[in-house]
Amino acid sequence: MVNITITPEDQNRKEKILEIHLQLFSILRDKLPPELKGQTKIQLVEGSTLKDLLIELAIDRRVAISVNDVQERDHSRTLADGDEVKIFTSVSGG
Repeated sequence: MVNITITPEDQNRKEKILEIHLQLFSILRDKLPPELKGQTKIQLVEGSTLKDLLIELAIDRRVAISVNDVQERDHSRTLADGDEVKIFTSVSGG
């Protein structure tokens, strides 16, 4: 398990710590150690958003995200304890 603690910019006091289940796909798996095979549990400060998570993971490309198996387009969505977050590279073409 990799412990990543994210503190939103406007948070300067102790907050409740949440545990999030994270799974990265495709090239994004390189953001985690190879032995984790793209999956880990991370700790976040209460009030953290998907945007905070993307910043912490240094993901600056267009991605598709699901939270608890529901596609989430709003990166300002606040995460909750026990959420399952899956991040995919966006597929385009035509």
